[in-house]
Amino acid sequence: MRRCIIAGAILASLAGTTWAQSNVTLYGVLSEGIGLVNNEGGASSVKMLGGTNQNNRIGFKIAEDLGGGMQAVGQLENGFDITSGKFQQGGRMFGRQAFVGLSDRSLGTVTIGRQYDMFWDYIAPYAAPSAAVGLAANPGDADNLMGSWRYNNAVKYASPTFGGFSAEALYAFSNAAGQFGVNRAFSVGAGYQSSGLKVGLAYVQLDSPGVAHPNGAVTDDYFGAPFELFHTSPLNGNVGVQRQRNYGIAGSYDFGNGVKLNMLVDQIHFEYLDGTSLRLSNYGTSLSWFLTPALMLGASYTYSQGKYGGLDANPHWNTAMLSVDYFLSKRTDVYLYDVVQRVSGPYAVADIFLNAPSTSRVQNMLLAGIRHRF
Repeated sequence: MRRCIIAGAILASLAGTTWAQSNVTLYGVLSEGIGLVNNEGGASSVKMLGGTNQNNRIGFKIAEDLGGGMQAVGQLENGFDITSGKFQQGGRMFGRQAFVGLSDRSLGTVTIGRQYDMFWDYIAPYAAPSAAVGLAANPGDADNLMGSWRYNNAVKYASPTFGGFSAEALYAFSNAAGQFGVNRAFSVGAGYQSSGLKVGLAYVQLDSPGVAHPNGAVTDDYFGAPFELFHTSPLNGNVGVQRQRNYGIAGSYDFGNGVKLNMLVDQIHFEYLDGTSLRLSNYGTSLSWFLTPALMLGASYTYSQGKYGGLDANPHWNTAMLSVDYFLSKRTDVYLYDVVQRVSGPYAVADIFLNAPSTSRVQNMLLAGIRHRF
């Protein structure tokens, strides 16, 4: 009798394991190009660059069916430099994303770990680099639409979609005892889509980001590259940001016949520890046109205006791009684009994403590349 009870318990355990359906999806992007830059640090350059049409990555998506419309979910995503094979995002193994959580069809999804903010989820899809192919990022990637930094210690909620509406919220802990406002972040966003129309809006706030508190929400990747122009005071490169706030609204309309128009407006406010400040506004538009199912043409233009507080300076940026993208298959495409940025006013630096700043008022980059997705 005892043996029958034990055998029955084992069979019940195995049945439960079979019932809980789970899967792991492996995916990735390989993208690399060769670019010609007219002025990078005072000289022209020809160089190989990785991530020139989506950043390189390899990742795992995990989902386990728990029954009743609920799932356990998780994601691990590594970013790497394809030109050298090195880890990116400060050398982290899973620097792009690393989170686990629960998802319910009716209630939404809660995840915890290293994650993106709502600007990435609701604004970035309509930015020129995503919508029209290329590296025409807004100055300094101050709005983080290229994903220059992520958020550690983050709790994120994503609602289900009701009638075309969705919403998200994120809070990233400082992890500092008694200093909850030191290097923390929070974000909210919402989106709507109906037929050919899509719209998103978002808000992000970072309090005392940076390496002074390395266990906080935003750390070394906030200062990770030369094109990140505004993360220290204009008067002193050793003085960091006290608070950064991003506001944005963007959207697209699909006219059919392969033509899509994208619009974006955002504003970034920097308050520095020495009392100076910067308000940076970006007004962007881009157009993509699938001339054939395999051939896409793209164009974009963004006007950016800055206004400093604590000093008399009002810089301006004009960024334009033309692109051609040809799909050899559903997973592999080759592309060519030209990005030019012209600046005016004090403290304005011409600096196209992934490059060192120009010593002149203009920087131009012509690039050809290939991408494979799996």
